[in-house]
Amino acid sequence: MKAEVIVVTCVLCVLYFFGSAEGIKCWVCRSDADPRCVDPFDNTTLPITDCDVMRLPQYPELKATMCRKMRQKVYGNWRYIRTCAFLGSPGEGTGNENHCTMKTGTYNVYSEVCTCNSKDGCNSASSINLSYLAILLTALLVFKIRFYR
Repeated sequence: MKAEVIVVTCVLCVLYFFGSAEGIKCWVCRSDADPRCVDPFDNTTLPITDCDVMRLPQYPELKATMCRKMRQKVYGNWRYIRTCAFLGSPGEGTGNENHCTMKTGTYNVYSEVCTCNSKDGCNSASSINLSYLAILLTALLVFKIRFYR
């Protein structure tokens, strides 16, 4: 009986370490095409997109590793673009996901870009994600209670 617990524990550990290698999921929308994309963003109104299915035509082998939110002011009109990000780094090179890069151009053009990769849907409001570690600990507790009374 003890050997079974060890085997199950090992399998759960393997699933924990290798099962979490999925791609990131991000909100994908443009406020100029869908008014639900503006801030404040209600992430219950749009489906989340698995970035593994998105590809850049010019780099088909490149996978998205982050989410990106862009806020642009063009000719006095604000627009929001949320998408999967293929290039760059979280916080646009700062390593801090809470840092956004802001640029001002000519002709009243303003741009703010935020990138993140800490969790699915990080380019919007927070969401609840169940941790693989929580599942593993719960399973271990159940086996301990069941087999070691």
